[in-house]
Amino acid sequence: MQVSRNKYVIFIALLTGVWANSTVLFAQKNRLNEADSLFTIGKYAQAYKIYQKKSENDQSYNPNLLIKLSFLAEKAKEPAESLYYLSILAQKQPSVALLEKMNQMALVNNLEGYKFNDFSYFLIFYRRYGGYIPILLLTLGVYVVAVMLIKIRNGEQIQQRHKWATIFYLTALFGLLNIPNNYTTGIVRNELSFIRSFPSAAAPVVEVIKKGHKLTIIGTRDHWNRVIWEGHIVFIKKSDLWII
Repeated sequence: MQVSRNKYVIFIALLTGVWANSTVLFAQKNRLNEADSLFTIGKYAQAYKIYQKKSENDQSYNPNLLIKLSFLAEKAKEPAESLYYLSILAQKQPSVALLEKMNQMALVNNLEGYKFNDFSYFLIFYRRYGGYIPILLLTLGVYVVAVMLIKIRNGEQIQQRHKWATIFYLTALFGLLNIPNNYTTGIVRNELSFIRSFPSAAAPVVEVIKKGHKLTIIGTRDHWNRVIWEGHIVFIKKSDLWII
């Protein structure tokens, strides 16, 4: 009798959980439909607030939502927010058109960090085919090492330059495979942010920069990010950046 009662309680609990989850999803769907309706009739400010809330609560990647948020932020004359959403989109779906748009918007608003150059092309190529590049390079590396081991086993002499070439290749391969993982950027989120020479609020201020600049992050230290600004390594508070 006690076992049957426990099963009944568990069933009710599961049913209640499913019902509560369905209610939340239904409410979110209604809010999104409401935002879409507002967007369609041109009530951009109201739609923007709902889309922002959706973006904050939903951690999954949604390109359509990012495009709408970028458009609405641009309409609201918030270039930093618009570039933030486009930067997230560019992380997953980089393209020449997208990076050029970001560069043009940054130029109009005097913002640094969005320059479209050879490195931008490299990122597009790597993010599109990054899953295949490591396999190709590792296969080639295994082949080179295997050939050298066979030669050593057969007593054949390996020239010194071939040894150094192999070491250089493996080192370069290791670096290449780790660069994309360590490449992080952030966008200044506050109207005025202090860049300091050391990770301390008492450190000298190198420069005061405005909202929207994109910085390359090369490390962290306590509540600070170590970043590159105009060719110099400086520090900025973590709370001053949106991390891409």
